[in-house]
Amino acid sequence: MPKINPVEETLTKSDIHKEWENNYRNPENEHFMKLAFDYVGNKLGIPNDSSLLLDAGCGSCRHSVRFAQKGFHVMAVDYSEYIIKKAKEVVNAQGLTGNINVQQENLLGLSFEDEKFDYVVVWGVLMHIPDVEKAISELSRVLKKGGKLVISEVNMSSLEIRMTEGIRPFLKNEKIKSKKTHAGIEVWAKTDAGDLLSRKMDIQWLMKEFNKRGLDVLERKSGQFTESYTRFSNKTLKWLIHLLNIFWFQYINLPSLACGNIIIFDKKHSVAE
Repeated sequence: MPKINPVEETLTKSDIHKEWENNYRNPENEHFMKLAFDYVGNKLGIPNDSSLLLDAGCGSCRHSVRFAQKGFHVMAVDYSEYIIKKAKEVVNAQGLTGNINVQQENLLGLSFEDEKFDYVVVWGVLMHIPDVEKAISELSRVLKKGGKLVISEVNMSSLEIRMTEGIRPFLKNEKIKSKKTHAGIEVWAKTDAGDLLSRKMDIQWLMKEFNKRGLDVLERKSGQFTESYTRFSNKTLKWLIHLLNIFWFQYINLPSLACGNIIIFDKKHSVAE
């Protein structure tokens, strides 16, 4: 199995996955996630009995469960052996073992044949992969012609990221470094679990990279306006931020200013064509 260096060891450890669970997969964030995945499900349409969806970087399978409950047959994959065990526990607890298959995979070298999946969903995953071009190629390869790909990534041009990166030089935090690359702003953090990459994506670059591989953008939509709720402990303040995110998603929908971006692609042709 190909290695994802230098963050591969970090992603295999439980610490980082527990932190993500606490920050993003909590009851306070559930209302927004339901709205977001209802939107995605509507865009993908009603699956038929043979349709297969790849949840690439599935984590604890919370999103796989959402799709399975909408009638999709899901192949849920992740690099971390630790989180794969947790994902299987979630699937078993939900009684969805017949709808969701869980297995360990590496996005830099998926074991599936070309054009295996009708749908591919990659939610907040590419940002952690140094060789993002390889991952883009693999995701494009396993998607069927006529299939749909859903990507959720952090937008480097959002107001929040511009402000954060603007003040970063004055914070003098030796544990966090950032640098601009062709794919966006790479933020490298030294955590207790090891080095972690969290890329703030150049969304225009991302769309062009998929376009090179035969995928056209169907729609680009705002995700959450801000993820600043992860920085505060005050429940009232966190609630207000979540409320802002829901309002922005439903009524404002300016993805260029939003921290989160959701992009839906349609695979028009294979690269060989």
